[in-house]
Amino acid sequence: MGPAFSLATTMAAMIAAAGRWTWLALALIAVLMAMIAAGYKRLGERMRDAGSSYAWIRAAFGPEAGAYGAWVLLVANMFAVLATALPAGTYTLDLIAPGLAANGLAVALVACAWIAASALLLWYGVRPTAMLAFVLLAAEVIVLAAAAALAAGHPRPDAVAFAPVPLAWGGIISAIVLGIWMIDGWEVSASTAEEAHGAASVPGSGGLAGLVLTSAVLLAAIVAFTRIGSAAGFAEHESDALAYVGALLGGSWAKVLTVTVLVSLAASLQTTLVYLTRSVYAMGRDGLLPRPLGALDHRAEPAASIALIAALSLAFALAAGLSPTAKGAFEFALQGTSWFLGVLFVMSAAAAVRVFAGEPAARWTGVVMPGVAAVVLGAILLIALKGDDPGTRGFIAASAIIGLPLALWRGRVVRRGV
Repeated sequence: MGPAFSLATTMAAMIAAAGRWTWLALALIAVLMAMIAAGYKRLGERMRDAGSSYAWIRAAFGPEAGAYGAWVLLVANMFAVLATALPAGTYTLDLIAPGLAANGLAVALVACAWIAASALLLWYGVRPTAMLAFVLLAAEVIVLAAAAALAAGHPRPDAVAFAPVPLAWGGIISAIVLGIWMIDGWEVSASTAEEAHGAASVPGSGGLAGLVLTSAVLLAAIVAFTRIGSAAGFAEHESDALAYVGALLGGSWAKVLTVTVLVSLAASLQTTLVYLTRSVYAMGRDGLLPRPLGALDHRAEPAASIALIAALSLAFALAAGLSPTAKGAFEFALQGTSWFLGVLFVMSAAAAVRVFAGEPAARWTGVVMPGVAAVVLGAILLIALKGDDPGTRGFIAASAIIGLPLALWRGRVVRRGV
C-alpha cells in the first residue's frame, strides 16, 4: 500500500471531480471499504485460500461465477500494474531525464525496469517483499505527516478548501470511484492467507488495520494539501500532484516528496504483484488456468505464476508505450482499474452475504455490513459508468462482456473436473 503514490497520481483527479468536497468522497469510500473488509475477514476465517476473492465467489455461487470473478480480478490488477508502473517511469525520468518524462515509449521502458526489479524480489520470496514494503510504508508515512502538518499551518486564500463550491453528488460519485484505487491494497493480505502464521483471523485483521491506517493518512493529507493548492494548480499537475505541493511548500520539499512517491510506487507495485501471483497460483491449482501455474517449486514458491505475471506485465507496459503520451496511457489504466476493482469488491461482498446468510453469529459483519456496502458501491459504479466518456465506457463494457463466455467455458471445465 502506497499512500504517497496514491496522492500523487489520484488526488488531482479527485479534486477535479469533487473540489473542496474531496475529503467527503474519500471518507465515504473508506467507510464502504471497511464494511466490505469486515466481510473479507469473515470469509478469510472460513476459507484460507490464496485465491481470496476468486475462491470465495466460486464457493458462494459456483464455478462459473468464480471463473467470472477470476476474470474481473485479472483485468483489474493487470490495469493496476500499469497504473503503478507507468507513474514510476514518469517520476524516475522526472529525476534523471526530465525531457523524456512525457515520452510514452521512454516511460514504458523505465516502467518495465521497475516491473522486472519487483518481480525479481518477489521471486526470492514473499517475506523479504513484505518486510521491504513495511519499511517503505513507514518512511513515507513519516514524510507525508510532516508535509501535511506544514501545509495545514500555511493556508492560502486561493486554495481548493476555501473555494465556494456547492456540494454536487455527480462529482462526489466520480471521486468515490477514483477513491477505490486510492485506498486499494489492503486486501492483499487475504491472498497470502495460506502463508500467514497464527490464527485464521490474522490476514483479515491485518487487511482491516492497513485500510484504517492508510485511509487516515490519506484523509489527513487531502485536508491539509487542499488548504494550500488551488484548483488550477492541481489541474496542471494531474499526474504529479505531490510535486506541485512540494513546490508550494518550498525548500527541498519538491525533491523529498518526489523521492517519497518513488518509494511508495515500489511498495504499491510489490503489493499488486503479490496479489496477482498468488491469485493466479490458486486458479491454476483449481484447474481454472493451466495446471502448471498451480505448482510450487522446491522453495514452496509459485515460481510459474510469478514468471507469467512478470511477462504479461512487461508486455502490457510496452504496449502502453504506443500511446502518444504517458499521461493518456495512465488515465486509461486508472479508469479501468478503479472500475473493475469496484466490481470485484461488490462480488466478494455478495459472496460473504451468501456464505453467512444463515448464521446469526455472523449477521452484522458477514451479512449486513458487506451487503449494504455491495448495494451502495454497485449503484455508484453504474452511475459513474454512465457518466464516463464513450471511449472509456465502451472499453469497460467490452472487457466485462468478453469475460462472460470465457467464464462460462472455464467454469464448466472446472465443474467437470471437481
